[in-house]
Amino acid sequence: MKAFIATLALAPLAAFGQNADLQRCRALVDKEARLVCYDGLAGAIATTKPAPVEARPDSFGLEQPRKNEAEVVNSHIEGLFDGWGPKTVINLANGQAWRINDNSSATVYLTNPKVLIRRGVMGTYVMELEGTNSTAKLLRLR
Repeated sequence: MKAFIATLALAPLAAFGQNADLQRCRALVDKEARLVCYDGLAGAIATTKPAPVEARPDSFGLEQPRKNEAEVVNSHIEGLFDGWGPKTVINLANGQAWRINDNSSATVYLTNPKVLIRRGVMGTYVMELEGTNSTAKLLRLR
């Protein structure tokens, strides 16, 4: 099993090692020249940045993220909002529906509260409600 894991771990390195620039650096006998060559390659990789993309909030939170997905969604809940419990569905003014996906609950009495939904860790989404310190993990329904 260890040999299999080692093979999987080294496979990307083997493909990377076939790069002509790496071969050129590897062939240098002088240690300092070889280091300068490798540093030059690493610097070229580090300065390459992807082109910025325009965010599309309509795809935020879908199971299969679309290209150009937004990082946060700002909206509000229309009318009187009295809080949530586990599995409560929250409908936002922008047409999105989110379900509470943890065991959190909160009792609040707010009218048209602003909502911020942001990415959490490990693929979760977190709701922050204006006027409270309460947060909840969410799953987007639509």
